[in-house]
Amino acid sequence: MIERKTTQNRRFMTGFDLEYTNVAVSIGEGTLDSFALPAVEFDLYYDSQMQVVHDLYIVEDGDGYDYRLLVTYLGGDTLAFYDQDGKLFHRLMTVRTKPDGSYTGDYVFIEPRVIEVIDDGKVESRSETAESDGA
Repeated sequence: MIERKTTQNRRFMTGFDLEYTNVAVSIGEGTLDSFALPAVEFDLYYDSQMQVVHDLYIVEDGDGYDYRLLVTYLGGDTLAFYDQDGKLFHRLMTVRTKPDGSYTGDYVFIEPRVIEVIDDGKVESRSETAESDGA
C-alpha cells in the first residue's frame, strides 16, 4: 500500500493523479508552480534477498522542474540518498519492496499554503514580551 500524505508550500501541485499496483506506479500529468510536468510511470523491482527502495524526486533544473527516479538495493550498509544533477526540490514518493513480495510507501502531495491570521485584539511590543519573561 502507498499512503498519500500532504504538505503545504507556496509552490503547490495540481493534477498528479496516483495509480499503482504491486508491479508499477503511474503518476498523471500535473502542474507545479505553474510549470507543467508530464505523466511518469515506473516499474517496481523486487529482490529475493534484500529490500529495494524506489525514490521519485522532483528537481529544479534550468528549464523548470523534472523527475529523478533512484532505485537503491539495501544490502545492509547501503543508504538511499539523492546524488543526481538538478537541485532537489521535493521527494514526491518512496516505495520500498521486500523479498517476501510485499511493498509499502508514501506519496507526498504539495497543497497551497494556508496562512492563518490570528487576531486576538491584543497589541504587544517586543519589549513588553521581554519584560514579562524576566529579561
